[in-house]
Amino acid sequence: MTETPCRDFRDFLDRLERRGQIKLIEGADCDLEIGTLTELMCERRGPMLLFDSINGFPRGYRIAAKPYSTPLRTAIALGLPEDESPFGMFRVWRERMGSFRPVPPRAVQGSPLMENVQQGTSVDLCHFPTPRWHERDGGPYFGTGCAVITRDPDEDWINVGTYRCQLHDRRTLGIQVAPYHHGNLQMRKWWAQGKSCPVALVVSPEPCLFSASTNGVPWGTTELEYAGFLKGEPLDVLSGPETGLPLPASAELVIEGELPPPDEEQRMEGPFGEYTGYYAGDEGMRAVIRVKACYFRTNPILHGEPPLKPPIDTWACPPAGSVPTVWDGLLKAGLPGIKGVFALNTGGGLVTTVAIQQQYAGHARQVGRVASGLMHSMCRLMIVVDDDIDPSDPEEILWAIATRSDPSTSFEMQSECPSSPLDPVIPPARKKTRGLTASRALIIACRPWEWKDQFPAVNRGSDELRQRVYDKWRAVFREHSGSLVGLQEA
Repeated sequence: MTETPCRDFRDFLDRLERRGQIKLIEGADCDLEIGTLTELMCERRGPMLLFDSINGFPRGYRIAAKPYSTPLRTAIALGLPEDESPFGMFRVWRERMGSFRPVPPRAVQGSPLMENVQQGTSVDLCHFPTPRWHERDGGPYFGTGCAVITRDPDEDWINVGTYRCQLHDRRTLGIQVAPYHHGNLQMRKWWAQGKSCPVALVVSPEPCLFSASTNGVPWGTTELEYAGFLKGEPLDVLSGPETGLPLPASAELVIEGELPPPDEEQRMEGPFGEYTGYYAGDEGMRAVIRVKACYFRTNPILHGEPPLKPPIDTWACPPAGSVPTVWDGLLKAGLPGIKGVFALNTGGGLVTTVAIQQQYAGHARQVGRVASGLMHSMCRLMIVVDDDIDPSDPEEILWAIATRSDPSTSFEMQSECPSSPLDPVIPPARKKTRGLTASRALIIACRPWEWKDQFPAVNRGSDELRQRVYDKWRAVFREHSGSLVGLQEA
């Protein structure tokens, strides 16, 4: 079953409710209770929790926590096939992206977003339930399920990225943006001119925009056009009264403000439990957002997206970050036999797998080295497997490593590879000197080329036999559908 992409965040939640994917929780507390309930339910792969009647806040001011963290909910959000494995979903996603064409946003005059307006001294972000998600967090975090909008002052294009935002007070947020993110590069351009950077923070953007915001697009391409392509029609936007930035008209809440240069104002931000499963980002003096205005729908639904210890991730599929770039790069390099690339939910792309059909001696190692070179952020293990291994299945990958690799010859150590401020293995002192590199292991978990035809056969039915028997007895598997066949051509 495949549905069309959702109109907005509320449409998405309506679809989840019809499918029995939402559980209502009333009376929870913002300080740790909402975060812990979310963590416990996600570990059980249960329904999305919708919090209402939150202690100290009006009924109707709700938080939808981790809405995209299961394959089914991801499929519903993005119009992907619901009966596929995670890698099957990603393959469909990648094929869709192959026909990408920019769909510019459409300017509109009115929107439910403007039902409630706070400006100037009337702005009060403490009016909204803002959880302290994890025990060691430095405070409540207003921006988790969010999209931050900035404009390049020189090239005049719009960037949309998801960055964490801590609530400091009624009219001030702290923000952390890693140095390599486009948003950070744009902010530094404004500051180099001695100016504050105009900014808009969108809470609960529609699924297509949140997907674009978390996955990222090449420099100079706006995520608004990417999201319009995913949706199949232009995103409606309003011109921000304070900043002139395009504000997504379908959002639940948007704030407008400015990011002053660091020498003008900074505040202590963090620590915050991050997607690696650690407090690796530490606390530090970081940029702030001075809020000028806040717009929100009546009875707003705030998207809570706290990073949790892997394998829980923001999206069950498709994988974000470098994975599409690696797959495309391998093909552009002219390397044959590429069947798929996937990042396991181990904290970003820390464990990335490439499945190949071996075609010559040294092929697997060549692919692994090129794939590693294409990773522009954290990666601890780059694993190459044969094409009968599902690169999205951790158990199959471990089986391949355990039975098709010889550590003395199959493991290759690579030094000084690009990493991130959130990398838990980089010592704090080295992070302060911007020494953001770490080592990486390349693992060749393929049948040895020289005698692969003599390698022991796998005791699994052929694809043809499995498909034939499945088709005859399909009703037996009605509640347990999934991919039965091997990997398809890239």
